[in-house]
Amino acid sequence: MRAWSFGRSTGTVLGVLCLLASPAAFAQMLDLDGLLVEASAVPNQGTVRVSGSGGGQTAAGDSEAVANVAGSVMWVPFRGFGGDVGAYYQGGRSGPSARLRYQFLSQETGPFNLALGARYKSEGFSGPGSGEVEALLALGRSWGRLDVALNFVWGWEINDPGMDAELKVLVAWRFNDNLRLGVEARAQSEVHDEDGWKGPQMLMTDIRGGPTLVWRIAKPVSFQVLVGVAKPVEVTSAGFLALGALAFDL
Repeated sequence: MRAWSFGRSTGTVLGVLCLLASPAAFAQMLDLDGLLVEASAVPNQGTVRVSGSGGGQTAAGDSEAVANVAGSVMWVPFRGFGGDVGAYYQGGRSGPSARLRYQFLSQETGPFNLALGARYKSEGFSGPGSGEVEALLALGRSWGRLDVALNFVWGWEINDPGMDAELKVLVAWRFNDNLRLGVEARAQSEVHDEDGWKGPQMLMTDIRGGPTLVWRIAKPVSFQVLVGVAKPVEVTSAGFLALGALAFDL
């Protein structure tokens, strides 16, 4: 009886270790853009993903309530390389966007996922203008059922001296291959304007985040929701934030 108990305990420990190290557990959902954080992995070659999102935030301080709707289509023509085009509507303004992304490292063959990307937006962080170009560094890794992702984004406004920096983070737990619960957060601040460089200031930083849920309704369909808080720039108080998204792989 003692020998059987010892073997059973050893088997349990080995099973947990295999779960934490198994490549099959890697990147289960790390190729899916979050509501605030961008994916550190690119979907499989040939994937066409149609995504739509929307939400809003209540007024905070002197700021107004804002609603937004966005959509995009992504295509992965080569392994590790994907591009998407989209459009958005927010607070009475609308415009196109485009992104290219290449995954240089994969957790299946290296220590973590690493992707670099570039995006064009018709509107910069400081408001209406000539648009903005962004550079993206996306990192991510799964430890068993724990997913962690980190983004760093640097934006340059076109025909304008404005520059801004973003830091985004995701920490989430996958209960299975179809359900994940966690927290997403993003901080964005202007670091350069017509007066030169300036350090980050809490008052001039846009901060948002909250609990997030990802549900893979079926293998090609994913639904996400985030309910949290948002603090706009030039405001010291925060308002209620709610976001949702639906993605479908063709």
